[in-house]
Amino acid sequence: MRKNTDSLTGSAVIEFALLMSLLLVPLLAGIWDAAKMIDMNQILTRAAREGVIMASRGDDPADTVRSYVASEGLSTDHLTVSVEVGPEDRELGQEVSVFLNYNFADSTVYPWESLMPGGMTTVARAKME
Repeated sequence: MRKNTDSLTGSAVIEFALLMSLLLVPLLAGIWDAAKMIDMNQILTRAAREGVIMASRGDDPADTVRSYVASEGLSTDHLTVSVEVGPEDRELGQEVSVFLNYNFADSTVYPWESLMPGGMTTVARAKME
């Protein structure tokens, strides 16, 4: 008597499909998060560069940086902007820095806080004009 192998092949295909769905969903979620964080980093870097250009001319860049970040689709509720100028007297050629910190805890699928506590930080520096 011959064994029926057709039903075994069908069950193997179903088991493979179920297993792959359980493996692929977390992998795709991680890729989604990584791409989202790269995009956030690019937005913050561009905003910091725009802010340091304003700060090097003696203006306060906080509102401009916040409006740029908001126009790119990120929430400004999680954004901290700080400007640091060397000595108290602003003078030509003095270094100015703009620090941006973005807490992305509510924006990702995985809990990345253990790897990056405090969120994502970017800095731009320029000389006073």
